[in-house]
Amino acid sequence: MRIISWRPMEGLSLSILFAVLTGILITNSLLAAAKEVDKVPELDVTKIINDKVYSKVFVRRREEHKLLVNHLRSIEDYAKRYKLMKLGLDEIIRVIREEGAKLRGNQITAQSEFPKVQELITALAQFLENTCLFGEIVLHFPDMSYRILKSVTDWRELMTEALNYTKTFEHILDEKSIELLGLLNQEINADQRTDEYVNPYREVETTATEPPKQKKKKDKAKPKKGPSLTPSRNEL
Repeated sequence: MRIISWRPMEGLSLSILFAVLTGILITNSLLAAAKEVDKVPELDVTKIINDKVYSKVFVRRREEHKLLVNHLRSIEDYAKRYKLMKLGLDEIIRVIREEGAKLRGNQITAQSEFPKVQELITALAQFLENTCLFGEIVLHFPDMSYRILKSVTDWRELMTEALNYTKTFEHILDEKSIELLGLLNQEINADQRTDEYVNPYREVETTATEPPKQKKKKDKAKPKKGPSLTPSRNEL
C-alpha cells in the first residue's frame, strides 16, 4: 500500500487521488517479493484476508481519506479545488455503481461469509471505503459537493442506499466511520434530520478566485472656501 506523506502541495496528482479512491489491499510488489524468496509458497490473499484482518486495513484507509480532505482544504484556489473534487466524486459514483452491482449479483451482505474470491474482496473493500470517502467530502465541503453532484440525477438515492448497506458492516467499520455515515444520511436527506442536527465539519466556502474586498478609503475633509467662523490666533 502506498504511504502518503502529508505536506502542503501545489496540486494533488491523479495517481495519488485514485490510489486513495480505489486502493489495493496488498501491493503487487509485496507479492512479487514473496515469490522470489526460496521455498516460500505463493501468497494467496484469499486465504489470509477475512473480516478481522480487513477491519484493520479499513482503519488505515480511513486515515488516508483524512489526508485527502486536509489537502483539499489547503487548496485556496476555488477552481483547482473544484476540479479535484469533481474528479473524486465522479470516480466514487462510478465505483459505487460498478462494485455495488457485483456485490448484489453475488449476494454479499454483512450476514454472509466474508468473500473468498479476490474480485469480490476488492469490490467490497472499494464499496465500503468509497462510501465513507464520499461522506468525508460531502460533509466537509457540502456547498461545492452539491454543485458538482447536481448533474447526477440519482446521486442522492444511490448514495443513501450505499451508506445504509455500508452501515450494516458494523464488525468492520470503526466507530468514527459509523458516526460519519449517520451524519451523512441526515446531511443529504433533509427529511431525516433531527431537530438537533448540525454538520460539525461544515466550513464556510468562499470563492478564492475573487479578489478580496478593499476597504473604502475615507475622503479627507477638504478645506472649506470662504471666511472661517472661528477666529484665528492672529485675530486676537
